[in-house]
Amino acid sequence: MSGNNTKISALAIIYNEEHNIREYLNNMAFADEIVVVDSYSTDSTPTIIKEEYPHVRFYQRAFDDFSSQRNYTLELATYDWVTFFDADERVTEKGIREIVDTINSNPEEVALWVKRVFYYQGKPLVNNNFNEDRTARVFRKSKCRYSDKLVHEKLTIDGKSKVLKHAIEHYSFINKKDFLKKRLQYSKLKAREFYNEGVTTNIFHFTVRPGFRFFKYYILKFGFVNGRRGYEIARILGYHVYMRYVYLREMNAKRKKILVIQQKMIGDVLASTSICNTLKNEYECSRIDYLVNTFTTPVVENNPNIDNIIPFEDEYRDSKLKFFKFLRCIRKTNYDIVVDAYAKWESGIITSCSGAKSKIGYKKWYTSFFYNKTVEPDKTVSGSALYHRMQLAEAVTGKKHPIVYPKIYLTNEEQQEARNKMNEQLDLQLPVIMISVLGSNDIKSLPAAEMARVIDKISSTCNAQLLFNYIPLQTEKAKEIYNLCQPKTQDKIFFDFYFNDLRAFLAVLGQCSALIGNEGGAVNMAKALNVPTFTIFSPWINKNSWNMLTDEDKHKALHLRDYFPEIYGEKHPKEFKDQSLELYKKLTLNLFEKDLEVFLAYVMQQTETKTTSHPSLSRKESI
Repeated sequence: MSGNNTKISALAIIYNEEHNIREYLNNMAFADEIVVVDSYSTDSTPTIIKEEYPHVRFYQRAFDDFSSQRNYTLELATYDWVTFFDADERVTEKGIREIVDTINSNPEEVALWVKRVFYYQGKPLVNNNFNEDRTARVFRKSKCRYSDKLVHEKLTIDGKSKVLKHAIEHYSFINKKDFLKKRLQYSKLKAREFYNEGVTTNIFHFTVRPGFRFFKYYILKFGFVNGRRGYEIARILGYHVYMRYVYLREMNAKRKKILVIQQKMIGDVLASTSICNTLKNEYECSRIDYLVNTFTTPVVENNPNIDNIIPFEDEYRDSKLKFFKFLRCIRKTNYDIVVDAYAKWESGIITSCSGAKSKIGYKKWYTSFFYNKTVEPDKTVSGSALYHRMQLAEAVTGKKHPIVYPKIYLTNEEQQEARNKMNEQLDLQLPVIMISVLGSNDIKSLPAAEMARVIDKISSTCNAQLLFNYIPLQTEKAKEIYNLCQPKTQDKIFFDFYFNDLRAFLAVLGQCSALIGNEGGAVNMAKALNVPTFTIFSPWINKNSWNMLTDEDKHKALHLRDYFPEIYGEKHPKEFKDQSLELYKKLTLNLFEKDLEVFLAYVMQQTETKTTSHPSLSRKESI
């Protein structure tokens, strides 16, 4: 650790760097902390760091692309000023002094560029474009972020920058074999970038471009002055360009256009993303489009496995002409495969008119008109909502796939905005529990008096802040529950915590310690955000269909059938829909009070809240 006036975090992303990691970590000793993110190295790199450098903050994350890996690492830095050198880069003693002195001088610049001298086979390369290289390796993380390019990621700088005087040494490749291996990795990433942009290959890409790359480096950039080393590099650079188009051609050849349809509610739309995720994983080069109702699109935004979200507008149902125009657009896309997870007449017509060679859906008496491959849902399994969707995916791939719960993907900006909003009204040192006070209707909502008792129990068991979750149309019913709560409980309730849109709600939910309440879309969204849940099912909803996570500590679900199985016998819960309000009277707090206490203990244990006392909470809004 240094005695820097301004603290510095040294960051690195690595993979199989056992030959570099010691020198890198020793070189970064001037920083106040070192953070390393490893892409699950298969060599001894992790062991070296853990055993020989215990002060280093070591993390592991699966590599997806350079930009996201670097941005992830940035979030781990404690200090604003960071260095982000590669493991094969070395800063000279003069360079270190220049970096530290510049940062300590409180410069107006927010980023510092360094020149790099490249070494190949132990010797520096001279008179060529490698040594013209400039890269921003020192910057303020609050003012900079990496672009979303898959390769040769660019740092976006919000402010001034300057180039430092002293160059760093870059030992990018040990020998010819190592250099070729690295360039081919870049070729694959660049091919993926071209693929995402819709680039197709032609003879020009396989002849002129590789040849010119060789000519540019070896002749125009005087690579020949490096002798045999220069010739080897020129050949590999030409081959690198050639291979990026070989990889691109292979990707385009494997590309399939797949449409997944789910025109239902948020929970169903979220569950059906498991189909998209599975198919993208199986057919990496495919285009996956997802057709959903417009109001549900926020829960699937930013999903990396969905290339296009197609909103199904209400006007398509109101106007036959607009629906017909929509069908024409679907047909023009020329899908290879359509998977209909909705399986109603409306989605069946869309599937039938798509022109796809493979049309897949659930088996019903009328579906033979729409599909050429049907799946009969297995109703005997637990967690059938996801299992049935995997059956559809398996009808496409012809193989079994593991069931993985869907995820909601929030941006760093959305998460930070949520933290800022919560910080205005809440004490973020205390747990925040969202209460799903009402279901979508009366027969999916625990009666008001009983819900108030549950909320009182939460309040008396743990010192948490309670956010009421309800839609505007339910305001009066939510007030009824609030008024039935004890005064001490009311002091902990934040009744009017408004959200601008569903994405803002998701971002706040993702910051909560838990969600407790009636089964519905909010519960499924919480699970997709990895937020612990305590779910109360309606007497007529089949718990086995939607209780898809089995971690009893983190996700607890209860149903009247758990306590009174004799009421149901062999009948399906749906047969009791008309009796729901009457049956709800039997579902009282005393039945599940102990379970709720255990769940709250788990939540408190998981929450990073200090045990010191906090100022008493007061409600921010009056009713």
